[in-house]
Amino acid sequence: MILTREEISFLDVYCYEGTEPPFGGPATDVMRNIGVQNGDSLNLQWAYLRDKPPTSPTIGKPSKVVPSLPWANREAVLRRDAEIRALREEMQRARSINLPLQESDIPAPNGARTAG
Repeated sequence: MILTREEISFLDVYCYEGTEPPFGGPATDVMRNIGVQNGDSLNLQWAYLRDKPPTSPTIGKPSKVVPSLPWANREAVLRRDAEIRALREEMQRARSINLPLQESDIPAPNGARTAG
């Protein structure tokens, strides 16, 4: 897993709002209120789809009440998105030279490596 439970809980709603009409809602509003636009979180969204692949045509789940925002501010969202981007690029490099990425190569949410 790349994301924390808190991140997945929030992204369940945020990704749903971004892919289902009327496109927006409480999670989107929370992100906008701290200055985050949809394009600022593309790697977070990629990690969400990787950690929790959809089992139906719908991505995520609707909610009128948004889960707690797992990041303190816009800078924290951008920093976390950048961490995931670096992991994604590392995975792509490994795949391009046919070296499988080991579970122990995936950094834990706090930046440490997971035990493998």
